Amino acid sequence: MIHVLTSRGILREPFMVDALKDIIKKEHKVCVVALSFFEKQIYTIEAYDAYYKEGGEYYQKMIDSFEPYGIKEKQISFVYYYDMTKEEAKKRIDHADIIYFPGGAPDLMMKRIKEFELKEHLENQEKIFIGSSAGAMIQFSQYHISPDLDYDKFSLHEGLNLIDKFIIEVHYRRRKKQKSSLRKMYRNTHKPIFAIPDDGAIIYDHKNLKLLGSAKQLYNHRGVIRT
Repeated sequence: MIHVLTSRGILREPFMVDALKDIIKKEHKVCVVALSFFEKQIYTIEAYDAYYKEGGEYYQKMIDSFEPYGIKEKQISFVYYYDMTKEEAKKRIDHADIIYFPGGAPDLMMKRIKEFELKEHLENQEKIFIGSSAGAMIQFSQYHISPDLDYDKFSLHEGLNLIDKFIIEVHYRRRKKQKSSLRKMYRNTHKPIFAIPDDGAIIYDHKNLKLLGSAKQLYNHRGVIRT
């Protein structure tokens, strides 16, 4: 099992392609779990389809993201919210080598994953998991949300039981609210904490952790790292 954790959809960036060239293969099949949307932004079935389905902005973004790795459009499938059964969603996940979790709303994505009865199904997969922002956050057994434009207060949530050895902060910009959230997480867990700015990433295989771009460690088991 390999995890690729980012804050933005940066798979096309040269440093990402170089780091992942021996992990993502041209024969791999990808399944995008398209369940991470805010209803205040995508509030109709038509708006959802226009964004996630063929010809839509996010659909094309996914096609373009995997093109540098030699993966073709026909190798990429989606789990759709409005017109797909639980059984079909599970089949698409089973047939994929790579599971991709989009950014957006982590708490709503987890709610919909449970609605589709996919939580344990995903946790039992030995695959490559790639997630951007919310899609990185939910790969952790417990994740936090720092206050931002979409969420007005700090909160803790249950994610997928895939990673539990450390903590991440996505979109890290050294904001006071982010630092306050990380202090709370460290006091509660005493786990290492890593920051992933928008041009950073982490690759983790449960034995080794590799920091890419601007990603960096902020806390170790002893506390904040002074630099």
